[in-house]
Amino acid sequence: MFLILICFLAICGIESRRVSTERRLLNDGNWIPATAFGTFVVDFDDRYRICQATIDAIEAGYRHIDTAHIYLTEDMVGKAIDNVTCRGIVKREELFITTKLSYRVATRAQILPAVKQALKRLMLDYVDLFLIHMPANLLGRNNHDNLEMWKGLEDAQRLGLTKSIGISNFNSTYMARILANSKTLPAVNQIETNPTFANLELVAYCQSKNIVVTGYSPFGFLVRRVLNDLSFPPTFDDPLLVRLAKKYGVTVSQIVLRWLVERGIIPIAASWNKYHIKLNIDIFSFKMSPKDVLKMNEFDRNVKVYLIDYEGLFEIERQGFYEMEEYIERNNLGQYRI
Repeated sequence: MFLILICFLAICGIESRRVSTERRLLNDGNWIPATAFGTFVVDFDDRYRICQATIDAIEAGYRHIDTAHIYLTEDMVGKAIDNVTCRGIVKREELFITTKLSYRVATRAQILPAVKQALKRLMLDYVDLFLIHMPANLLGRNNHDNLEMWKGLEDAQRLGLTKSIGISNFNSTYMARILANSKTLPAVNQIETNPTFANLELVAYCQSKNIVVTGYSPFGFLVRRVLNDLSFPPTFDDPLLVRLAKKYGVTVSQIVLRWLVERGIIPIAASWNKYHIKLNIDIFSFKMSPKDVLKMNEFDRNVKVYLIDYEGLFEIERQGFYEMEEYIERNNLGQYRI
């Protein structure tokens, strides 16, 4: 019976040895942990808190750490990895590190230098997953070409600088061009998904192509209720969420994260608080019924926390990028200059 259970888990693409090591199988044969710790910061000054938070996350059992050039946290993640590996908490090969290209990278020729710079900031020989962070021509460059950028990531993968490659914030239209012109499938598409923005169609599209979805901003407006002057239900005291938390003997936060897992999504959660970090990873000791998952889908309003407009001018994202560049200069963060 035990052997049958192990075979069943393997067939489903899930390996579960203990809570912190449940994993998903990627389309390139690599394994990815089924939950991730995020290192995005709203205020760049908070980047200095990321090192300790990442150490706390790894000590709590996280093995998947997500970062990016634009977060300005790669160097902090690198210091945390150095800390936990030197102390024998984990070995490097037990960790799964994801990072993403700078918005300034727009051509195939720029990819390898950018990847090597990221590895230097992370103090690593390789990462486990490298993503194109944004599909659109955010900075108005005429030579911006996602397909050529994708070929550059394939170059990095062949050189062993990254084990897997993928995309982020790609809708089905942007994805289709890569799928039609490359033999290498993106292993992952990282997108926003949360109760208010369930992103049902794009998640289904990715999964139909055997592309794993990792989900950022998993709590949505539950925790970012003032961003962009928008606020939408649910709240932490929503009757349905409270009822489900009581039913399964967990917290509302754990219900939200487990809802994503039940949908086949890898949630990326962030926190400075040790207690919350431990709660956020403890989401594999229970399962939600299909009925409860569908009930939670009803929160969907198709409203994003991060207003990425594929057809517009990306003013919010562009403004954030230039604020990052100003911060780099003010704080002499030369390692982040592209």
